[in-house]
Amino acid sequence: MNIAIVYPSYAHSAYKIAAQEFSSLAQKVSGADAMLVTDKNFRCDSTSTELTVIIGNDAVNSVTADFYLNRHIDSFGIRYGTDDYCIRSREIFGKKYLFLVGGRPRSSIYAVYRYFELFCGCRWFWDGDRIQSSELLHDNIDIVESPRFEYRGLRYFAHRSLHRFQAEHWSFEDWTTEIDWILKKRLNLFMLRIGMDDIFQKAFPDIVPYPKRDETLPEAGEGYDNRTLFWSLEYRAELRKRILQYAFERDLMHPEDCGTMSHWYSRTPIAFLEKVKPSLLPQSNNNYNDATGRVWDIRDKNNLENYFKLTEAHIKEYGKPELFHTIGLGERMYSADPEKNRRMKLFVYRKITDYLKEHYPNAPLLVASWDLWMHFSPEEVQELVGELDPNQSIIFDYTSDTTRNNNFTNWGISNKFPWIFGIFSGYEPNTEIRGYYHLTNERLKIAKNDPMCKGLILWPELSHGDPFVIEYFAQSSWDKDTPTVESRINQYCSDRYPSQLVKPLSKIWQEFMPIVQLAAWSIDDSYEQTGNDIFPAIIRRADFNKIRADEYYGALEKALSYKAVAADVLLRLARISTNDEMTVRDIYDIARTVIGRYINAAILGAEYLYATNAPIESIKSVMTIAESLMETLSELLGSHEDYSLYASLCKLETVTETNPSFEHTLKENAECEYCRAYIYENAKYLYLPEMKLLFLEISKAAESCADIDTQAIKNGCDTIRESFFSIPLKDMKKDASSFKEAACRAARSIENLNV
Repeated sequence: MNIAIVYPSYAHSAYKIAAQEFSSLAQKVSGADAMLVTDKNFRCDSTSTELTVIIGNDAVNSVTADFYLNRHIDSFGIRYGTDDYCIRSREIFGKKYLFLVGGRPRSSIYAVYRYFELFCGCRWFWDGDRIQSSELLHDNIDIVESPRFEYRGLRYFAHRSLHRFQAEHWSFEDWTTEIDWILKKRLNLFMLRIGMDDIFQKAFPDIVPYPKRDETLPEAGEGYDNRTLFWSLEYRAELRKRILQYAFERDLMHPEDCGTMSHWYSRTPIAFLEKVKPSLLPQSNNNYNDATGRVWDIRDKNNLENYFKLTEAHIKEYGKPELFHTIGLGERMYSADPEKNRRMKLFVYRKITDYLKEHYPNAPLLVASWDLWMHFSPEEVQELVGELDPNQSIIFDYTSDTTRNNNFTNWGISNKFPWIFGIFSGYEPNTEIRGYYHLTNERLKIAKNDPMCKGLILWPELSHGDPFVIEYFAQSSWDKDTPTVESRINQYCSDRYPSQLVKPLSKIWQEFMPIVQLAAWSIDDSYEQTGNDIFPAIIRRADFNKIRADEYYGALEKALSYKAVAADVLLRLARISTNDEMTVRDIYDIARTVIGRYINAAILGAEYLYATNAPIESIKSVMTIAESLMETLSELLGSHEDYSLYASLCKLETVTETNPSFEHTLKENAECEYCRAYIYENAKYLYLPEMKLLFLEISKAAESCADIDTQAIKNGCDTIRESFFSIPLKDMKKDASSFKEAACRAARSIENLNV
């Protein structure tokens, strides 16, 4: 089939990109040959192609305008200037036309991807596309679609460890793939909170020098606070510029950070502190209490202006002043006196909004919810909302899926004030599939029925962790209704897996979902003491003597009630034979989630038995199962590159020159208590040895009726950690075990877990 694709000659670059994407996909789907031509050079009577595709509405494409003004086509039914689009086929003067028109540049790209999705069976995922062979349909098509939410996007964050999950690791090629996927899912906003890059150097060139790539960053702390560079700051700046330019060429939005930006991933350089000597706000808590992490006292006009110099430097070098974002005094307590603290926090918001109103009067401000959720009362949030201008501010709530009473339903925003619904999904260690999907689904119904809810965003502190939540979020951002979680699962499986695997994997997912919901970032009050994060909890649980049995039994009992289902899920996964990379990835994700849940259940079981003075044989039996599951998890993670620190380090080194000593920093970033996740090297060389050490001391204490020797555990963990750092990643050998063997062994262990 021969195709002509007509795009506007004097318009946004997104229209040409839409034309190029249609051409590329048409060739992949049907083998069609496409000719790209501008509206300036196109003549209706000169083309002999079988189909002419028109990109762009009548306001930007002169060919579309001619057809409309001469009554050959009717209005497209879109709202101009919005993300609406129309896909329409028409026969005009005996020739076939396909119109892909959007209300603004990016929505013409949406129309292209949506056409191939609806009429050619294509599906889009973060880790690959499903493209089928198909004819290009061009008859009897007339579709107009508009999103439920005006703002639809993702927030990327600054942690480091594994390439798949950590946006700071990604190359430009990785980012182009991600941004293309954002457009395929018809999203319009993304947010890079992955460090400051060289904003201080750009804003204060005579004060703050560029750090040397191969040396420890002067501001480096410990654990995730160690922000020592792997790529030079100069390269990171170049990369950020290219990423945002690529996004803006496609008409995407990126909020500009403003106001009090100091945080652990955006520390004030020591050179700035020494030369400028900004006064710092007092703090009554220890969060980021080092001077590099403290907030500058914006009662001083110079400090506020310097914060905005950073924002203005980012706008000048990288961004656009169309949308702003602030965290206020994020996670800080200004004073132990609640009234002083309340007044200071409100004052900070007033200063930020006043500055923006004066300098950027037409740009909305996203007011982040994290501090509101963490440190405000519902009444204090209501007070803040009562002060904000609804024509300027939007509550950027990425904690909408919390189980806490402090949430959007009692903040005084529903049906009253602009806000954005957000799915947080998981903290940094929680790279598995988790969350209360049914709670989120019910909350989402409230948001969709609220005309003041303007957006839907996803921010799980990591990327690509839960493959289902990504699709759930993206589809929900357009759908007007809210299908059940079960129907979403069926749709996900139908879209993602080869046809012969759709039915068996749909059944697995449906039975797996209750196990998913045994853990969430914001947990039910009855589970508050259960140690939701498995791996950090191994070393936290050094003193079983403080355990009260009734604090654990509810969560443990629920996990045990699903153990037969969990074992069956693993056995059925083991029977699936496929080389399809996307399916294999999901199989691993399901398996590691199940095993992780029952490592946690076994630890809880050991704690419960110890606390209730059970026989030592019973305690040892449960601890043996926990160790076996951890060994199995280690082997499982070792057989897939997604979970390898060494593979992630090698990928960094292929992008550009990398700090030759960064391996130590990467280990530190990945093994600190807050960031321990499903990582092969951690599981084998940290989690398993620590578990064995802990269980040995518990056994000694139970046998001798003595207290647990917590000092021995501390000393032993220090030795394990020293060993972890002393062994090069390349020498951390992987155990040879197939997925089938590991899954079957884990199933047997779970079946034998009795408390």
